[in-house]
Amino acid sequence: MILIAIGNTHTLLAESSDGKHFATLRLPTAVPDLNLLPAPWPEKLRQGPVFLGGVVPHAAQAWAQALGRWGIPMREPDPAVFQRHVPHAYTPAASLGFDRRCCLLAAALDYPHQDSIVIDAGTAITIDLYAQGRFQGGRILPGLRMSLLALAQGTALLPDLSPEGDIPLLGNDTAASIRSGVYHMLASALQGAITQYRQRAPQAQIILTGGDAHRFLSALPSAQHLPQLLLRGFYLWAKG
Repeated sequence: MILIAIGNTHTLLAESSDGKHFATLRLPTAVPDLNLLPAPWPEKLRQGPVFLGGVVPHAAQAWAQALGRWGIPMREPDPAVFQRHVPHAYTPAASLGFDRRCCLLAAALDYPHQDSIVIDAGTAITIDLYAQGRFQGGRILPGLRMSLLALAQGTALLPDLSPEGDIPLLGNDTAASIRSGVYHMLASALQGAITQYRQRAPQAQIILTGGDAHRFLSALPSAQHLPQLLLRGFYLWAKG
């Protein structure tokens, strides 16, 4: 099975036969040119089956059109499968993001008797609670890069920084002060959400995934780091 998971920043192509081990190719999320894909991915796509999902509608449409020009049939995961395994009251249901659905589905099916706080630290950070057999709701925050960019774009003198670099407790130059402020703001938001969510689900485990997950491991020492959680959920969703 081939999965194409389109994120805000990157798109993942993944191949798996068991939903546990994935061969992946990471690409910028942009209009795809299948002719530029490195071997053996063109042949993998032709062999299929190919499932497509993501959070950038125009990019998903571009992928569907590109696959169509190559004569490659494309499928999308059935929303009813997610609803069956992860009951919820999200309104409207279709607005619950693809990435959140995948991560929640993986948590629900892999830990069916365990409440879970699912944190996906990507372009945006989502903090979702799966408890008592259903999705209870969650929070959406700007991620590290987005928060840094907001400071640069919203001020005259603050620089545009990458998330890379040491994170001091106290900054003694502007760049260090920004990195410290943004990181500790988000780490505190995650810690606070966990404390509040556990008032509803005291035994909830913490699952951490996403491109920036490794940056928050020191702030969340009890978290289980599952880098492939989204792909795991996408695979299970596609299997039905």
